[in-house]
Amino acid sequence: MDLNERAKKVLQAVIDNYIQTGAPVGSAVLARSYDFSLSSATLRNIMADLEELGYLTHPHTSAGRVPTDKGYRYYIDALISVEHDTAGISRQMEQAAVLQSGEIGQLMEEASHFLAKLSHHTGVVVAPAEPEGRYKHIEFVRLRGNQVLIIFVTNTGAVLNKLVEMDETVPQHELNAFSSYLDEELEQHSLSEVRQRLVERLREEKAGFFRLLEQTHRASQEVRERDSDKVYIGGASQIFDSPEFADIEKMRSLFRAFEDRYKLVKLLDKTSAAEGIKVFIGSENPFFEMQGCSLVVGNYQAGNVVGTLGVIGPVRMQYRQVIQVVDYTSRLLSRILDERLKKGIER
Repeated sequence: MDLNERAKKVLQAVIDNYIQTGAPVGSAVLARSYDFSLSSATLRNIMADLEELGYLTHPHTSAGRVPTDKGYRYYIDALISVEHDTAGISRQMEQAAVLQSGEIGQLMEEASHFLAKLSHHTGVVVAPAEPEGRYKHIEFVRLRGNQVLIIFVTNTGAVLNKLVEMDETVPQHELNAFSSYLDEELEQHSLSEVRQRLVERLREEKAGFFRLLEQTHRASQEVRERDSDKVYIGGASQIFDSPEFADIEKMRSLFRAFEDRYKLVKLLDKTSAAEGIKVFIGSENPFFEMQGCSLVVGNYQAGNVVGTLGVIGPVRMQYRQVIQVVDYTSRLLSRILDERLKKGIER
């Protein structure tokens, strides 16, 4: 059911006022602050209808209303318009430092802080994944007792050390022979091909080197995950300036979400196939720790390289401004990377 024009205007006014003040909005505030030419009683009835439809709710201690996630979704999709000219934040854009770092990691770090400075929330940039490495060498080193150190090396220079507790002592010469065997089987295969071959070998291996094969398979997964998408977070502490995160448990939950960067990558990567700016509001976020937040996310692109960036903040955020910031930064980063690509500067 779509809303009539009068209900739309009242809903927009309630959300605008709540975003600005953080206080529940009553009919008297709307009558006083907005030119509706409607009585407080009429406004109160409209707000009651919006609450019944699920767009508004009200705290037990107040007669005023606050937006629900459904209300914010309608607000973003149907009530506000966001222009690409960033006119509303032009002064802040002028004062912000220009992204100019030479090294790609530093550039991504700068971009995350750029997002944080302009949005007053937390900026996140996911760097594009490096090309998948290939197997180069593996070494098994016997340590004290039944311990064996696995040293897994790729052609990109990535090295992963993994300590394994074996069921029984394995002589070093047998470990060397098994290392030579795997080198011959896996050399120059991509990491995904290596994992597939190891899975097939695990089905055949009943005992003996099963434990080493299993841990070698895990090492191939870990080295890929470690060297894949890198996440840069700027202004992480700014989000805790919001009253919504005064609760210690909410703060801890959000800190855990920031620490689990794999989840952040997965969440932001959901947007990489779509164009434009995407907004995830509160309960729309698939991860429980992030359900008290909203995410505004966009892509940047140079040639075939695609990455994601965005802003994390409370559900009560200035959506117009934050959407403009994310859109501007995605286009700025795309332009910088594209210029580097044309000049032959490699990542």
